[in-house]
Formats: sequence, structure tokens, C-alpha cells
Amino acid sequence: MKNRTLINARTVFIATLVVMPTLILIVYFSGISQHRSLYLNSLFSTTIVSIVFFVFITSGLYNGWKLKDTLGKFNLRRKIPRPPDTGGFDAGGFDLADAGAEGIGGILVAIFLWICIAVIGSMVLFYAGTIIWLTIVSIAAILYWIIFRAFRLIFKNSTECSGNITKSILIAVLYTLLYNFWIYGIIFGVHFLNS
Repeated sequence: MKNRTLINARTVFIATLVVMPTLILIVYFSGISQHRSLYLNSLFSTTIVSIVFFVFITSGLYNGWKLKDTLGKFNLRRKIPRPPDTGGFDAGGFDLADAGAEGIGGILVAIFLWICIAVIGSMVLFYAGTIIWLTIVSIAAILYWIIFRAFRLIFKNSTECSGNITKSILIAVLYTLLYNFWIYGIIFGVHFLNS
């Protein structure tokens, strides 16, 4: 059995998150200057991503790579922080000049509305921030699972393919077809339905 080279999963994960959007943005921005349609831009970017994926898998299989889990576990069982305490509310620094024209009743109504809006606004911002944070963590966990698990499954074949370029290419073609070419089906299907 040949020695397998350990590759950090964090490196692969970060490289994937950097390379894929960069390639897609390059294709789309070059397509704007050449007046290509969204359909053609999608085909070009998917083809480039498929080629990069194929080359990466082929070189990894040929060199005997094995992924080492350096990302750790994504645990979505985080404690959601409690809403801010509004019991010790400080109302310093407000201006009552506009509410003074209606007398003491107008001032009291303005203060009450100001407090209600401040409390509601802080609660909305708090929960929106929590939802955004949970969404980001969930997307990161999904991408981690897809990227790490997919590459780990592919590189299980590297013991058989290490030093054998023909076998590395054949397995890379198989996994490139499995993992990338369903995107072509979506692109062609959407184009067919729009035309």
C-alpha cells in the first residue's frame, strides 16, 4: 500500500469557496462586455468549474491524496441569546421640542411612542441578526458537508489510483459527470422552458 498524502480539508474548503465564485464572476463580467446571454454565461461558467473540478480530482487521485478533517464539527445546537433587557431603559438625550405644542398629553404620547418604537426596533434588529447568523452557519455547514464529504468519497479511490494516470482520469471523469453535469440539465431545462 502506497503512502497517501494528507490534505487539510480546511484548505480545500476555503479554496473551493474562493475559486468557484471567482471563476463564475470572471465569466459573467467578461460576458457583459461581449453581450453574452445568461444562458451562455451559465454554460461557460459551469464548463470552467467542471474542468477545474476534473483537474483537481485527477491530480488528487494520481498523487494519492486523502482529506484530513481539519474543519471540526459544525454544531447547530447553539444557544440563541436572550432578547435584550428593556427593564432598565435609559431615555436620556431626547428632544421634546416638537411634542411641546400639544401640551402635556402630546409630550406623554410622544415619549410613549418613542419608547415603543425603540423597543420594537431593537427587538426586530436582535432577531434579524440572530436569523442571519443562523442562516450563515447553516449554509456553511451544508457547504462543508457537500464539499468535504464529496471529496472524501472521491479520494477513497486514491489508493488504487496513486501513480496510475489512466485510472485517475477514468474515476475523475465519472465523478465529474456525477457531481457537475446535473447542473447542465438544469441550465438546458430552464433554457428550453423559456424558449
